[in-house]
Amino acid sequence: MKNAMLFCIALLFSVGANAATLTLSTVGSSGATQSIDLNNNSTVLAGGTVSSSGVWESIFDVTTDVDTPVKVEWSFNPSDSLSNAQLAFGEVSGPGGFYIGGGPTIFNITGDFIFTAILTAGSFFGVDIFNATSDVLKYDLSISAVPVPAALWLFAPALMGFFGLRRKAQKTATA
Repeated sequence: MKNAMLFCIALLFSVGANAATLTLSTVGSSGATQSIDLNNNSTVLAGGTVSSSGVWESIFDVTTDVDTPVKVEWSFNPSDSLSNAQLAFGEVSGPGGFYIGGGPTIFNITGDFIFTAILTAGSFFGVDIFNATSDVLKYDLSISAVPVPAALWLFAPALMGFFGLRRKAQKTATA
């Protein structure tokens, strides 16, 4: 039993929980600038500016190499300059394509906004802000893969240890 536990511990140290690699691309904007600050990592960052009052939009696509949950965060500086906006998130037909499935999930917002979603490997997902009205502001988009918690890797050896103690107790009881 001791050898089995040592093997499991060694296996845990040799197996890594790599986060997904996300890729973000700009699709287009109207009334705002777009830029990608960090790409091809487990966190991708983008942003832009709105230099005059009025209606604007900014459209991005994101892909991943493995199925993964992500946290999507939009922030606005100054936040009170954003009057209102709609965020759309959903699977698209390809780079810069149209929304497929049941269409995008739409969020109505008036300030900073965070939500979580699950991305499927090899699919393209639209992450868009549209019908936004604001004064001059800077906006930021951050999408980060949510890693597998370390506690998950510790759960299996603990469970095996409990079964080992139970088996030992049963052997002692029958002897």
